[in-house]
Amino acid sequence: MPFVIIFFATRKPGVTPEQFKTHYEDIHMPLLREIAGPHFPLTHTRRYIQRSPGVAEGTTLNATTPAQVLVGTQADFDYDVVVELTFEDAATFQAFMAYAHTPERSARVIADEETFLDRSQSRAVVLGDINVTKRD
Repeated sequence: MPFVIIFFATRKPGVTPEQFKTHYEDIHMPLLREIAGPHFPLTHTRRYIQRSPGVAEGTTLNATTPAQVLVGTQADFDYDVVVELTFEDAATFQAFMAYAHTPERSARVIADEETFLDRSQSRAVVLGDINVTKRD
């Protein structure tokens, strides 16, 4: 059974949504691929929160770049990307963690993350069963 993690990341104050996405795609992803080597997940999917210029209440980070919130408040969506990491199983995830999180490798990832995201706001959770319903 696949082992899936959802990770929520928030950009640092002063980093625009465009700068955040560019850095994640052009610098952070190649670094992650290099660091993880043969233990890179089966998939590393990034879904960026759609933001538009405007005025948002209830948030300081996104006061001028609100999300298109359908349910909830702007502050509920201060993160900028939802990342889905899929591994073959829990054992391959553990191998990834052991390989990619040595002190030297971790230091490189942390140093990069500190340039564009607010690590104190990062959140991650393991998903359970995944059920998909498709239209006919």
